[in-house]
Amino acid sequence: MCPLVFLLFAILSSSVLAVVLKYLNAAYSYGVYFVNYVTCAALAFLTLEEKSLYNGDPAPLWLGAIAGFFYLASLTASGYSIHKNGAVLSSVFTRLGVLVPIGVSILWFGERPTPVQALGVALAVAAALVMNGLPGKDRQKAAPKAVYLVPLLLTLVLNGATDSMSKIFTQLGRREDDGLFVLYIFLFAALFTLGLLLKERQPFSKRDLLFGVLVGVPNFFSSRLLLAALTELPAFVTYPAYSVGAILTISVLSFFLFRERLNRRQLFAVGMILCALVLLNL
Repeated sequence: MCPLVFLLFAILSSSVLAVVLKYLNAAYSYGVYFVNYVTCAALAFLTLEEKSLYNGDPAPLWLGAIAGFFYLASLTASGYSIHKNGAVLSSVFTRLGVLVPIGVSILWFGERPTPVQALGVALAVAAALVMNGLPGKDRQKAAPKAVYLVPLLLTLVLNGATDSMSKIFTQLGRREDDGLFVLYIFLFAALFTLGLLLKERQPFSKRDLLFGVLVGVPNFFSSRLLLAALTELPAFVTYPAYSVGAILTISVLSFFLFRERLNRRQLFAVGMILCALVLLNL
C-alpha cells in the first residue's frame, strides 16, 4: 500500500483520538491512561501475524521499553508544565517537539530535505504555532507571572523523543517486527503507568475502563500507521505532515461536530498548513 495512504490514515486516527478526548471532556486519571495502554497492547498483539513475543531480535523489546517510558514521561511533563505555565505555552512547546525527530533523522540518519522541503518544514512548524496561538494581552493577565522554562523544555524534548522512537526503530529494527515493537511500547507504558497508579493509590472505576478503551483504539491505529508511513517516507516529511494534517483535520471535524468556528488567525494558519503540505511533497 502507498505510504501516503498510511500517513493519511494515521492523521485520521490521531484526529479521531483528539475528537474522542474532546467529546469525553473529562479529567483523565492514571486509570484511564492505564486502560488506554492495555487496550493498545491488546490490539497490537491481536494484529501480529505470528503470536510470538520474541522473534530472535531484541530491538523491539529494548526500544519498545524506552519508547514506553517516554510515552509516560512526556505525559507527566506536559501535565506538570500545564500546572506551572498554563495550557497555552505548554501546548506551543508540545508542537515544537516535532523538531526533535526531524533533527534526529537529519543528524543521525543522513536524511536531507531539499531547500523547498526545508521551507515546508519551517512553514509547518510556524503553522502549528499560529493555529495554537501564543498568549495575547488578555491571556497574559491570567497567566503566571513567571515562566518556568525547565518544564517547557522537558515537554518539548520528551514529546519529541517519544515521536523519534518510531523513526529510530525503522532504522535499527526489522520490518517484520514492527507490530511487536508497537506491542512493547504500549505494554511497557502500561506497566510504568500501573506503577504510578499504585504509588498514588488512585481508585480505579468503570468510568476509567470505558474512557480508556475509547481512547485506546484510535491511539493504537495512529501509532501503528505512523510507523508504517515512516518505513517509506523521510521523517522531515512525515512528522510535519502528521502534525499539521492532524491540526487541520481536527479543525474540520470540530466545525461539523461541535460547531466550532475558526477565527482569522486560525484560518490563516490553515492556509499555511496547506502550503506546507504542498512544499513537503515537492
